[in-house]
Amino acid sequence: IEDCLVLEGGRGEDNANILFGKVTDDGDHYTVTSGSRHNPTEPQRVAKNDVEEVVLGSVYTFDVRDDAVWHDGHAFDIDDVYFSWTIYKNPTIDCDEKRYKYHDDMAGAEVVGDHSIRFFFRKQYFAATDSFGFDFTVLPRHVYDLNDPDNADYTDGNVDTLGDEWGTYVNENAANTSWVGLGPYQVLEYKRDEHIRAARFHRHWEKDPAKAGYVDELIYRYISNDNTAFQALLAGELDVFYRVKTEDYKGAQTQDAAFVDNYYKAHTYVGNVGYTSWNLYKPQFQDVEVRKALSMAFDVRDWIRTNYLELAVPVTGTQHRLGIGYNPGIENVDYDPDLAEELLAEAGWYDRDGNGIVDKDGQDLVIEALMPTGNKASERFLQKLQDSYSQVGVQVDIVALEWAQFLDKIMDRDFDACNLMWTLPTPESDPYQIWHGSEGAFGKRSSNHAGLVNAEVDALIEAGRQELDRAKREAIWYELHEAIYALHPYLFGWNVPRKIAINKNLYGVKLYNFEPGFSIRDMYYEEGTPGTRPLSRN
Repeated sequence: IEDCLVLEGGRGEDNANILFGKVTDDGDHYTVTSGSRHNPTEPQRVAKNDVEEVVLGSVYTFDVRDDAVWHDGHAFDIDDVYFSWTIYKNPTIDCDEKRYKYHDDMAGAEVVGDHSIRFFFRKQYFAATDSFGFDFTVLPRHVYDLNDPDNADYTDGNVDTLGDEWGTYVNENAANTSWVGLGPYQVLEYKRDEHIRAARFHRHWEKDPAKAGYVDELIYRYISNDNTAFQALLAGELDVFYRVKTEDYKGAQTQDAAFVDNYYKAHTYVGNVGYTSWNLYKPQFQDVEVRKALSMAFDVRDWIRTNYLELAVPVTGTQHRLGIGYNPGIENVDYDPDLAEELLAEAGWYDRDGNGIVDKDGQDLVIEALMPTGNKASERFLQKLQDSYSQVGVQVDIVALEWAQFLDKIMDRDFDACNLMWTLPTPESDPYQIWHGSEGAFGKRSSNHAGLVNAEVDALIEAGRQELDRAKREAIWYELHEAIYALHPYLFGWNVPRKIAINKNLYGVKLYNFEPGFSIRDMYYEEGTPGTRPLSRN
């Protein structure tokens, strides 16, 4: 990891007007020295008057393994990595949720050797390392690039990488489900709405089962209904089930011999945030006082007490509750339906025609709330929301959709409200994709479902992203948390622990505070069990 010194006049084409390395301040000058064996330059002193800016920690050079093989047997090389970065340049490719990080935030990338590549960030970025560790998905060029001679669909090698043909080819590629990866397990079978079957990839470079996993085969089953899934568990058809309902977790179902004799149960608070997003492009949600009234009209604390039996914790933001981005001083507004009615009336929403529903400009305040089909937690919550809002004259219509249609509606902003949950993989996450105004544009398929566009929020996000000092960044995130909550773009919900049932024949189970709360690779059967590796390399 190196720094970048931008000379007067800006970066120029292909970062031609920069120096990079380790930058130190020497009074009237900066000194730039190499910080990588791939940067064989002599130290250089530059007068500060000739420098436009210094961007710390913004140049990343990676070496990649020379013994990795794709699951189809094709050799992995540095061109796969470079190609995967260029994906984000094509506006047709459906990756708006990540595009800002690898296209907007990055000034360039260059291959610097047979097994090395360098990336340049435009600005200092607190989560630069995590960008590669968590989000940068390396794709097989020979599968996705029509200009690669090794691609089965290769023609003349002149397909426009920024054009619609190439973008559609990536979006609709069969490998998006029949995954060709680099990991210790390869997908053997993908049956939509049934299962994914994966098996150990014997050509994987990592041989230590403690890192690469102990069992030979994994089957991820799709069961649309949580009750049905729990019955499949009791019937011995599942080894791990991590959507155990609260009433089962604390009730008779997990105390019965059919469960106790065969399964453990455990829970862990991972970084999930339940929420209901309002579509701020809809006229009824454009007034912050209306959104505040809707927050006041639902008793979050009572819902946690009655539905989650005190297991859940209320949240008021979208950062991990245990991380530095979450401000514990921000609490939910008090449940106050009378004040909620007053706020609605002051905003022009009151019942003019006596039908029990508040109205304005001839329009009843009716909220169509979307939920995924089969999600009992969402269904119960929306039914309670329906009842609560009816007390203040707001009608809620619940619409259940299959997951693909549900997501399309949200991405296209074709909804009033939607009930969802953020899953946060790290204790500190980048709020840009969820809350920055550039991600809230109407035609953008992004994570800013609410369509929040606010100058103060944008400024805080931009300042926090460039702040490398942890304590200073924490202060910025606290202020951001307060600013967003005051705008009530969501009905903020709760952090519900992952409630997990695990076969007693599985050992090595560990719990984590990130999704899904456990790792399959940790788990092993008793040594000697068919289909599992021994506990050592040997």
